Amino acid sequence: MKRMIGTMFLIVMLTVSALAGGAHLAAKSYIDPTLNDLNRAVAAIPPEAQEEVMPHLTELQRLRAMGNHYIPSVLFLAGLTATLIFSLLLRRLVKDSTLVPERGPKRMGAEISAEQERPKKTVAGDLINVGAYRILSILQNKGRLIDFFQENITGYPDAQIGAAVRHIHQDCRNALHEHITLAPVMSEKEGEPVMVSEGFDPSEIRLTGHITGQPPFEGILQHSGWKVTRIDLPEQPKGQNLTVIAPAEVEMGQIDQENGQPM
Repeated sequence: MKRMIGTMFLIVMLTVSALAGGAHLAAKSYIDPTLNDLNRAVAAIPPEAQEEVMPHLTELQRLRAMGNHYIPSVLFLAGLTATLIFSLLLRRLVKDSTLVPERGPKRMGAEISAEQERPKKTVAGDLINVGAYRILSILQNKGRLIDFFQENITGYPDAQIGAAVRHIHQDCRNALHEHITLAPVMSEKEGEPVMVSEGFDPSEIRLTGHITGQPPFEGILQHSGWKVTRIDLPEQPKGQNLTVIAPAEVEMGQIDQENGQPM
């Protein structure tokens, strides 16, 4: 990097020197002879006319003298500024090139199609989906929750359903407390008046009823809400299909080997 900047500075300085030398030669070859011709022409005219022309000629000579002093300085500053700008751009380009990851794997002697390079999305590959599968599996294995939801309970009496729900509720509650810690979003008791301050999070507080004006709002807490403060799920056994919430169960040794009928 330093060598490249030094080389670029040398090139810019050489270019500036060439421009300054060219400007000096142009002034010597064209501007100075023209000024000399003007001086001779002014000397040949009557004195009354010289008084009118001399201020303009003097101004031209002053500008010519200023050019000898300022043109090299201006070119030098322009070259230095260009070097600084190019060096900053070069540093930025080098930095960006080091941060950009290499896209796509490389294979010798073969081109990989876009379809091959695109990562395949699987249902079990998403971390959020994996967590959802694990929670459903835990609630099914500990409390038979999926069996209860999938069962058609229309024909069962309320007393039988209530007795079944009691066991399911207790088992699922214990499983939930074992792996997940929940806390209320708002600490006040339900039914108490609460204040919703300005800048509240809509994902934490849902306003209902007749809403007018701007926050802060005052209302009655209908539900404290829930938020997760801890999740501790067991690891999935290797090789197990994550989409299988509960495996099918087959009891062995209950078939008559002679006629193939259940015993």
